[in-house]
Amino acid sequence: MSTVLSVPQENKVAREHRVAGWLTSEEFALLEMICDTFLPTLEPPDGSDEEIVAYYRRNAADLHIAQLIAEKLAEEGPEVQADLHRFLSLFTAAPISLLFAGSAKPFVELTQEQRERYLLALANSPIGVFRQGYQGLKRLAGLFYFSALNEQGVNPNWSVQEYTAPEPPPAVARPITPLEITEETTLEADVVVIGSGAGGGVVAGELATAGKRVVVLEKGGYNYEGNFSHHEMQAMPEMFLKRGALATTDLGVIMMAGSTLGGGTVVNWMTSFRTPNDVLEEWDEQSGLRGCFTSSQLQESFAAVEQRISVNTKHSQHNRQNQLLFDGVSALGYHGGVIPRNAIGCEQRCGTCTFGCRHGCSQSTMKTYLQDAYEHGARIVVRCSAEKVLIEGGRAVGVEACAYDTQTGKTHRVTVRANVVVVAAGALQTPLLLQRSGVENAHIGRHLHMHPTAISVGDYAEKVYAWRGVLQSAYSDQFRHLDGNYGYKLEVAPTHPGLFGLATPWYGAQTYREEMANVAHLASVLVLTRDKDEGRVTMNRAGEPVIQYVVSAYDRKHVLHGLHQGTRIHFAAGARRVISLQNRPTELKRGANETVAEVQIRAFDRLIAQRGLGPNRIVMFSAHQMGTCRMGKNPQTSVVNEYQQVHDVRGLFVCDSSVFPTACGVNPMLSVMGLAHRASQYIKSVV
Repeated sequence: MSTVLSVPQENKVAREHRVAGWLTSEEFALLEMICDTFLPTLEPPDGSDEEIVAYYRRNAADLHIAQLIAEKLAEEGPEVQADLHRFLSLFTAAPISLLFAGSAKPFVELTQEQRERYLLALANSPIGVFRQGYQGLKRLAGLFYFSALNEQGVNPNWSVQEYTAPEPPPAVARPITPLEITEETTLEADVVVIGSGAGGGVVAGELATAGKRVVVLEKGGYNYEGNFSHHEMQAMPEMFLKRGALATTDLGVIMMAGSTLGGGTVVNWMTSFRTPNDVLEEWDEQSGLRGCFTSSQLQESFAAVEQRISVNTKHSQHNRQNQLLFDGVSALGYHGGVIPRNAIGCEQRCGTCTFGCRHGCSQSTMKTYLQDAYEHGARIVVRCSAEKVLIEGGRAVGVEACAYDTQTGKTHRVTVRANVVVVAAGALQTPLLLQRSGVENAHIGRHLHMHPTAISVGDYAEKVYAWRGVLQSAYSDQFRHLDGNYGYKLEVAPTHPGLFGLATPWYGAQTYREEMANVAHLASVLVLTRDKDEGRVTMNRAGEPVIQYVVSAYDRKHVLHGLHQGTRIHFAAGARRVISLQNRPTELKRGANETVAEVQIRAFDRLIAQRGLGPNRIVMFSAHQMGTCRMGKNPQTSVVNEYQQVHDVRGLFVCDSSVFPTACGVNPMLSVMGLAHRASQYIKSVV
């Protein structure tokens, strides 16, 4: 009999009278006013053409931004909604209004100037929850204003930004046909793999090719060349964990994690670095597994994976943004290199790899290992959430899961009986699954590393178009060893209008709109920090990850050092202005004589430090989550052993970035794949 999720009737009735099912009409009116304060109707510059005039006069209400935010947050659950209810109540308190805006009137009765003053006071408040609430609304307003689609399927602001709407996807047949689940189902297998990304995809391909009966359960959907949407507004909810709204609990770090068949390998930027040897030596020492990470076997696995996913530098031609990074570090005498990528036939045709490669150039696990698995009889179930691993007598014997039927809207129970269970759900979901399964280990969910990443932005006289061409192809390791093995890599970050809108600081409505009209000229230097300190992931009532992580003082020193170097690199590459994405205006312009003196740069260094790098004082990102089920010899200090098998649970393996003993310090895809490939060879022998 099918298990069908439903909403109690009394809740439906109660929610009918609320906007998006959870906001009162008064709260929604307030949200509309906040959005129209961020993005009001403005007077265009004198002599503007029709497009510029329309751009400045278009307000948030014209694009229904408040409604989009309400609908987005309706998906986030009662805890997030309760936070916003409390935050909105501030805007009706006369003492707060008097303090922030100089008037005791309610926010909705203030002038635009007073409302801007009010919002900026929140942005720069010493009270963390005020900054958090401000950033939550500002980021969503900017994201939607520059990515929401009209009836014609475009965003009306794109023409001013010189951003071209993507073409429809090509007519391509589905190379994989997932198993349809239309009723309660029990499957038998040798191995069930939970997750299909860098770890799960490799394990599935290796074991199925070896003749094992494999079932793959993927929480996300199936997206491929024929249905990849290259619109941010559509692709992010479909292809990223938590519908693209993932962040730490305090919103201090914005996070990205793939949630689709093929996982992060489908949406990442194809950067393919092996784990550095000095990090592998550190892992040997830290884990107590001497020789485990520095063995020739792991290097052989790296080589095998690189061959299967076609890692090379032939298809790493620099777009303008990557070339600027390369030119800047070269001019300063710093190290500069070309990034190896798992791409074939890439001709810089698009720049939308973040939303899936329509040309089939990206050699993700979906194109390689999962295709191998499918062709060797593996059954793949998508939109299927694993609820718990079945453990009997200290041994894993299967998985209980729920599969969502998109045709009927029903959810059906799926039970997979198997001799081996491989959990590869990622460093945020894997520890929660182990806990739900009754695995007891104090280190599950702890030791979370995230490579906190800040961005130095350069404004160039020429057009850069950060959204075109190869996403990442240049890098620098000049500062990877600031303190032993700890420091940062320098790369670039491809950016589309919605992400620009989210990340660009708001210092007032006029300056924000002007900055967003200039995005074609902006280039990034990305400071990817190898974090030494840790966070943790726990589970809320709804079973979703709660990510507790604050960038430590130690790691902030390296982030700050990277922002200082970003300034120098941009000016060496010819930038006319450098911007730090902090809540207070933080920029340095090239002088009238086209020079920038070292004394000016040092003063700007001090200004960046003064503006602060604390939570929600600067935009910080992470696309890498690691370490929450770390490998080690001792069950008292680790979760899995040298074979990536959970201590004291036979037949239960973890094959994703959660097994890293510490942060890997590079884009982690190849690290995960190499370890998963090596673990697969052992699993073959025990199935």
